[in-house]
Amino acid sequence: MSISAVMTMGDRGRVVIPQAIRDAQNLQAGDRLIVFEDEHGMTLMTRAQLAAKVHTDYQKHPTSLADELIAERRTEATREQEH
Repeated sequence: MSISAVMTMGDRGRVVIPQAIRDAQNLQAGDRLIVFEDEHGMTLMTRAQLAAKVHTDYQKHPTSLADELIAERRTEATREQEH
């Protein structure tokens, strides 16, 4: 089930998450939420939701940090040789 709502940002940057969405996401007063910007706009998540997303994304595209670092170093070395 997908719920959408229109919210208005107050003069101090505050928004109120509609009750239907708070209920659907089991959000309580005092819960910490993370907002981040990406290529699609803004996303608001709980820490648990973000951790699950990172885990899922990693499973789809497993990356070795060592391999990533080596690739970055090789790219930098190639750029330096070109100059």
